[in-house]
Amino acid sequence: MRVDRTEGAARRLSAPAWWFVAGYGVSAVGTGLCYPFLAIYLSQFRGLSAGAIALLLLILAGAAVPMSVAGGWLVDRHSPRVVAIAALLVQTAGWLLVALGSGYAAELAAVLVIGVGTGTFLPAVVPIITALSATAEAKVRTMSLRYLLLNLGLGAGAGLGGVLLGSAASYRWMCAANGVSCAVYALIILLRVPLPRPDGDAAEDRARLVRFRPGLNYVLLLVAQLLLVTFGLAQVESGVPLIVRTEMSGSTTLVGGLYAVATAVVLIGQLPVSRWVERVHKTRALITMGLMWAVAWLLGYTAGALTGGPQVALLAVMMVTFALGECAYSPAFYTLVERIAPKGALGRSSGAAWAVFQVGNTIGPPIAVFLVGGSVPLWLVLAAAAVAAAVLILIVDRRMHAAPRPALPAR
Repeated sequence: MRVDRTEGAARRLSAPAWWFVAGYGVSAVGTGLCYPFLAIYLSQFRGLSAGAIALLLLILAGAAVPMSVAGGWLVDRHSPRVVAIAALLVQTAGWLLVALGSGYAAELAAVLVIGVGTGTFLPAVVPIITALSATAEAKVRTMSLRYLLLNLGLGAGAGLGGVLLGSAASYRWMCAANGVSCAVYALIILLRVPLPRPDGDAAEDRARLVRFRPGLNYVLLLVAQLLLVTFGLAQVESGVPLIVRTEMSGSTTLVGGLYAVATAVVLIGQLPVSRWVERVHKTRALITMGLMWAVAWLLGYTAGALTGGPQVALLAVMMVTFALGECAYSPAFYTLVERIAPKGALGRSSGAAWAVFQVGNTIGPPIAVFLVGGSVPLWLVLAAAAVAAAVLILIVDRRMHAAPRPALPAR
C-alpha cells in the first residue's frame, strides 16, 4: 500500500496544473462552438464563393505555422505564462472581430488575427506544463488530461453549436462566446497559474537566448510527426470519411458513427493509456502507436473487400485500434520533445513541433482527396506512412539508448 500511495503522489497534479488544463477545456468548448461551422457560416450566411472561403481558411491555418515558430522564440525569451495570456487575448480579439465585423476585409483580418493568436499560444503549452509538473508521471498525466479535455470540449462545443446555429446572428453570438472563453482562460492563467521562478541557469539562458541547435534525434522526431499527422490524425476527419463514402458506398450515418466510436474510445481510454505511457520509454510508446495505426489502416483495406455487417464491424474495430493508439500521442510525443529539447530552447523546440503539426493537419486533407481513387489504395499509403514513422522513432530510440563509447586511452 505504501508503494501505491507513493505512485499516487508522484502522479498528483498541482492546483495550478489543474487550473491550466481546466481552462484549456473551457477554451476548447468555445473553439468547438465556432470553428467547425466557420465554412458553413461563410458559405450559407455570407454567400462567399468556395475560392474565397478556401483563402480565408488557408490564411487562418497558414498564419499559425510561422507564429508557432515565432511564439517559441518569445517563450524562450520571456515567460511562457505571459506569452500564453497575450496570445489568448489576441484570439479573443479575432473572434470578436468575426462577431462584430462586416464585409470580407473584416473577415480576412479576423482569421489572420485568430491564426496569429493560436500559433503564438501553442508553444507555451509544453513549457507551462513542464514548469507545473514536479515529476515525470505528473507531466504525462497533465499532457493526457489536456488532450482529454481538448477532445471533450471540442465535442461538447460542436454539439451545442449544431443546435444553436440557425442564422448569421446566432453564429456571431457563438463567436462572441468563443472570444469570451479565450479571455476567461487568459484570466485563469493570470490569477491561478503562477509559474516557479527560473533558477539562475534558466534565467541566464532566457536573458541571452541560447542558440537553438536541434540535434538529429529531434529532426527525426519531427519528420515522424509530420508523417503521423499528415497520414494519421488528419485522415480521420478527411480521408476516412471520403473513402468510406465514395469507395464503400457508406452512409453519412456510418461515417458519423465511426467518428463517434473514435471519440468515445479517446475519452474512455486516454487516462488508462497514459498510465501505460508513464511506465515505458516515450519512444517505445510512439513506436507502438505507429504500428497500431498501420494495423488499423490494413483493417480498413480489408474492410473494402467486405459488405454489410462484416464491413461495418471491421471498420469499427479499425477506429477503436486507431483511437487507442491516438491516446498515446500527446503524453508520449510532447514529453519526448521536452526531454530531447536543447537546454534553454524548449519554447522553440515545442514551437517547431506545433508548426509541423499545423502543416500536417493542413496538407493531409488535400492529399487524401488526391489519393482516393488512385492506382494505390489510400489505406496502403496510410499504413506505409505509419510504419515509416515507427521506423524513424525506432532510430531515435536506439540512439537514445545506445551505450556511450569508451574514451580512447591517452597516448
